[in-house]
Amino acid sequence: MKKLTVMILCCLSFSFCSLFREKISSYPTGLIFPLQKKHEFVYSGEIIERILREGEQVYFSTTKGTVYCVDMQSLEELWAFHAKSSLVSPPFIGEGRIFVFDDNNTIYCLDKEGKLIWEREIDEKITSQIAASEKQVYFGTETGTFLALDVSTSEELWRFQAKGAILSNPVVSGAMVVFGCEDKYLYVLFQSGSQKNKFKVHGGIRTSIQVEGNFCYFTSEDNYFYCFDIINGKKKWEVKAGGSAKTPPLVDQQKVYFLCWNSVLYCLNKKNGTILWWKIVPSRSFYQLELVKDKIVVSSLSSIIVCFDKKTGEKRGSFDATLQVKSNPLWWPPYLLVNVYDREQDSGHLIFLEKEVSLSLVPSKISPQPVNEEIILTASSTGFFMPKYEFYLKDEDTMKIIQESSEKNTWVWYPEKPGVYIVGVKAIDEKQAANMEISFTIEAKKIEEEDKEKENNIKKESES
Repeated sequence: MKKLTVMILCCLSFSFCSLFREKISSYPTGLIFPLQKKHEFVYSGEIIERILREGEQVYFSTTKGTVYCVDMQSLEELWAFHAKSSLVSPPFIGEGRIFVFDDNNTIYCLDKEGKLIWEREIDEKITSQIAASEKQVYFGTETGTFLALDVSTSEELWRFQAKGAILSNPVVSGAMVVFGCEDKYLYVLFQSGSQKNKFKVHGGIRTSIQVEGNFCYFTSEDNYFYCFDIINGKKKWEVKAGGSAKTPPLVDQQKVYFLCWNSVLYCLNKKNGTILWWKIVPSRSFYQLELVKDKIVVSSLSSIIVCFDKKTGEKRGSFDATLQVKSNPLWWPPYLLVNVYDREQDSGHLIFLEKEVSLSLVPSKISPQPVNEEIILTASSTGFFMPKYEFYLKDEDTMKIIQESSEKNTWVWYPEKPGVYIVGVKAIDEKQAANMEISFTIEAKKIEEEDKEKENNIKKESES
């Protein structure tokens, strides 16, 4: 019985120690700051608002009337389509189709290879973005007309008349299509064109809407943010914000994120609209937010991209692109993509950002130094996770490791003979390694210095 008790106590002790043993951190993944530019794709003109990803390609349109498709394997242009006039919309990617329209209200339908399938001029000014289902293309006009065209032929299938300009983006949700209007209504239509529901709000709806499941999220011009159940026809909640939003809200499992025109990023509880946190961003923004695991990335009408912890709102990093940012950030591992615009050159730049990985080696004294002087070499790394450092020394004949790989990032050197040396360090972690070397000259002591040292030693001996 006594032995059994001891065994039980030992097991409990072991379990207790295991429970409170320090957890080993896992290797970080996802978007990691600081960032550096890895590659850029340069094109003529200015991007229109947004870059989109599908499969292994990204798509965007420009004010010069060009739709670009960039391949993410080669990081080069796959194809380009040139419209008859300046484009005014970003592309919409449908099922096997790409839709865009120009300043003459001509809609272009392309296939995924960039070939024109059809084009159709609309006799009203198109004021919304485009959306599409499997068989229909949707958009709204300045006079409040909401149209549906056949995807294959461009034939008009039906139209619905609202009482104000349609400026918000339409969203296809199951068998329905949803859009907002300046007449202060959110409309929910069946894809046949008949109305299912409409919701009255406090102000005109000019901003982008977001639909997730049964719920639609958006702001109105009087700065209220809403959540409506579009199936049951009920308002779930509303909250007063500091401004209207020009970008679509972003929704995850528990939260809603939206960026107001007063340069404030809000995080709300999805269930009841409670403000969980808010943060100031560098400038106003038209650009869609990007979620990357536990982070939310924001671009605005400035050169700065900022990143926040989506749970706490704590700032997690930033990057200065030097030129004004002109699109949403887009995460495509291992790259964060964003467009900037050089106004002087009238050129856009699709830049590919990745985690900065660097290694430096700094001596405590500048070269050259005499023999037998203490020199401390300090290594510093960026982008490594729990790195170890290995120091080595090269001369004309040999190379030898002088400090084995360890967490210690310094090495103390007492050079014993003159010469030109290469001092190097290797940083390594679980997934990557880098080397850094510097040249260092060691000189013999000058004769007058040696003579003076001898005189001082003789003087010290005589005094003693």
